[in-house]
Amino acid sequence: MRRMTSFFISLLFVQAAFGQISVDGLKRNFDANRDGVIAKSEAKNQLLKNFDRIDVNKDGQLEDDELAELVKRLQRSTRRTGRSPGLSIPEGVTLEKDVAYREGDSDKWKADVAYPAAELTADTPRRAAIVFIHGGGWRSGDKGSGQWRSLPLQYAARGYVCVSVNYRLLDEASFPACIEDCRNAVRWLRAHADKYHVDPDRIGAYGNSAGAHLVSMLGLTGTDAGLDGDGPWQEFSGSVNAVVCSAPPTDFLNWDGRSEADPRRLQRLFGTDNIDQATALAKKCAPITYAKAGVPFLVIHGTADRTVPVHQGDSFVEALKTAKADVTYLRVEGAGHGVFGQASKRTAPAMQKFFERTLADSDKGQGRE
Repeated sequence: MRRMTSFFISLLFVQAAFGQISVDGLKRNFDANRDGVIAKSEAKNQLLKNFDRIDVNKDGQLEDDELAELVKRLQRSTRRTGRSPGLSIPEGVTLEKDVAYREGDSDKWKADVAYPAAELTADTPRRAAIVFIHGGGWRSGDKGSGQWRSLPLQYAARGYVCVSVNYRLLDEASFPACIEDCRNAVRWLRAHADKYHVDPDRIGAYGNSAGAHLVSMLGLTGTDAGLDGDGPWQEFSGSVNAVVCSAPPTDFLNWDGRSEADPRRLQRLFGTDNIDQATALAKKCAPITYAKAGVPFLVIHGTADRTVPVHQGDSFVEALKTAKADVTYLRVEGAGHGVFGQASKRTAPAMQKFFERTLADSDKGQGRE
């Protein structure tokens, strides 16, 4: 334990050089070929020394869920030692942390809210909002780490109300709980639109990997999908009006376009030994099942993604186009699972322009149920 704590702290200072502890920061530091994972040949020093114990599935590479678990341990080490790389909140931005979007037993039912601190008057226009949902294979990740803290602060400085959401992970609740929680968080935001001066018809969402799956579900499903769960604020819509999804898993039954779904993988992911139940859940929880027009999408995917094959993005975009949806596809040649960070000179401006376009007009009313 002492060796691992020392290891975490030494990595913490590496991450501090990048301004924050994050999965993206680790990959920027060690993922030399930018394929979205850290191979053992790319690891150095203490990371190489401890590689085998971090590589839980023993596949010779560190993927997002394994890195996210490492980040969690780094953050716990930060709290124990009192050392932290710090958080810079932009001038004119207010950050509220750990706001409960529903009451209950789970400590995951919380969100961080960042918004402009400017004084409001009766003439102040309602603000657009963006919901940010972290990735981590539905098994790990946190609303306050990495880009899930930095991006909301950046967009709040541009005038948006930003909500970074935690949700129940698979070790606490199986599918579709994560989807239900995210829809609950959107309903909470609409229920508190007056408090945060939000236009309820201008709510966008951004997510990466598992988070990309979840924001896609927010854009495509309504109450008729039966994914609202038992949480409060049921009188409000849990759907969003515009979606940016990066490296999105969209079709669990056709993962790579070349082979049938692995029954064991479906059973593990959906928490049941009954293959028929797993298959039914895989269809119910897949964005491609609900592809339709109405909510604009910006889909981002790297052609060299070894965690979520680019086929997932390709087939999803094709389904959206077939449905006559407003969809923009940023397909980045040679980029891996960390495509958003790897191609940030393209992805970040594309997302900014997309939200400026799709959330600018409050009369569109997209995403209403």
